[in-house]
Amino acid sequence: MRFLTFLFLFCTLPVISNAQDYFLGGKLGYSFPTNIGPGGERYGFKDLSDNGFQAGVLGKWFYNEALSLGADLSYQYQDGSNIWDVGNQGGIDVSYQTLRLLLNGSYYFSTDEFRPYAGISFGAYYLINTMDFNSDNISNPSTAYTTKEWKPGVAPQLGFLLELSEKILLDCHVQLDLIQHMEPTVIYIPGYGNATQNSHKSQNQISLNIGLLFGL
Repeated sequence: MRFLTFLFLFCTLPVISNAQDYFLGGKLGYSFPTNIGPGGERYGFKDLSDNGFQAGVLGKWFYNEALSLGADLSYQYQDGSNIWDVGNQGGIDVSYQTLRLLLNGSYYFSTDEFRPYAGISFGAYYLINTMDFNSDNISNPSTAYTTKEWKPGVAPQLGFLLELSEKILLDCHVQLDLIQHMEPTVIYIPGYGNATQNSHKSQNQISLNIGLLFGL
């Protein structure tokens, strides 16, 4: 709760103090799971998850022409890869959801209409990992397991702003999310045996993002 209060104040104070330098907008992204970071004994996150889509809200306050502070609130969804297979016992549907609550700072290498930048975000990631077993055998019940955890993380970025008009900016960037890894848990699937949820440990991502920011 304290983090959410700080995030709200962080985003609203610049509007009060210097509204003409504040931009608000949204973004869409496409993410790629990676095996960067501590991995499982057999598989990493890249092996167990498909690519995913994300959407979010962005805010930027330009402290000066070279520096900006901002916030990123976004949601991401990914399916499990085709590696999940329990044979003729049924099917397993796996999904990974990520909610990002991040603060960020960026440095701009130019003050022209085209402005390449490097930035870094930090904050909290809410991870929701679900494993649903759909049984094909009437003697074995279907079951579902869900893990929900808050994890800290950082996310360096490289990108550029393109000034479409005085009040509209195009924001394109590549982002690497480095999130504290989850601990694996052993679960029992009827008719199949023990399986390990979150066996990948690290849930790090690389994403391509494009957004529009509007001056307030």
